[in-house]
Amino acid sequence: MPKVRDFFHTGLNISRSDLSGVPFSMFGKNPTGAQDYFVDLNVSPVGDGTSWDSPVSTIAAGLLLADNSIGLGTNRWWARRNRVFVCGDGIAEALVLAAEKTDLIGVGYDVGSFPKVTGNFTIGTAVNGFRIFNMGFVPTTTAPVITFPSGMHGWELHNVHLYKIEGVANSAMLLCTDSRDWVMNRTYIYQDVAGVKSTIGFNVAGTTSGMGRAKIIDSLIIGTEAFNVVDTSANFEGATCENTTFIATALCIDDNSDSMAFINNRLITAANSGNGAGSTIVDWNAALACGNEATSGNHNGPLPVLSGHA
Repeated sequence: MPKVRDFFHTGLNISRSDLSGVPFSMFGKNPTGAQDYFVDLNVSPVGDGTSWDSPVSTIAAGLLLADNSIGLGTNRWWARRNRVFVCGDGIAEALVLAAEKTDLIGVGYDVGSFPKVTGNFTIGTAVNGFRIFNMGFVPTTTAPVITFPSGMHGWELHNVHLYKIEGVANSAMLLCTDSRDWVMNRTYIYQDVAGVKSTIGFNVAGTTSGMGRAKIIDSLIIGTEAFNVVDTSANFEGATCENTTFIATALCIDDNSDSMAFINNRLITAANSGNGAGSTIVDWNAALACGNEATSGNHNGPLPVLSGHA
């Protein structure tokens, strides 16, 4: 049996292989004392969602159950966490609901070792503490694959795969606005099979003070411009990006806030570097950049070169 550890920092007693088809019983009882819900695309008839013997058939239904129960005064689960386990191949849902303080966890198989949802996930109402684990999302429109609305704090993505609609550029693959305390861990933002990239891989919008303390860890972000922070007022304080690969046609990183730290990342772009500071590769605060390496049209090595920043 593989070594069991909290690989995705979920509070779950799981190993790497559990998320690739090992029996579901290894997940155990919800450690917070809240409720687990179960989604199986292939179920018939549909149940109440409280066990694998009685699952609901859509993610939307599972998330609605979780969102309703977490806030009930009779439960008093306000500081606990629900979990929604998803199993299905060929899931097609255009999701709009996220659930407060809930984990959405993919199990079983699709083409790969995680369920893949065809449909944009455009969250309509902000909730706090919503996390997604081991899922794939394929858009059906050029809108962002996942949209976190204004004021949605504490969202997390772990081993999440975002695919691009084929042949045309998505406006962005991932969009959040005025969010803080979010985590993007082992999340992969792809181009399409023909090599067409989205306009922006990950777009961080909003200008609200205190929207920082975010983390990007061990991820892949691809786009014509890979990563963009809109804010220009240093409101992204305390945010870090570590061990992530950026692949772009133009800027790999465009941090207009100049307040995010970039540590040990890999940058690949078709653009020439412009100068030793890489001004056409990155727009960042060089004083917060350490250990990064870049390959561009005319540069291959550390970035920034310590000769100043444009």
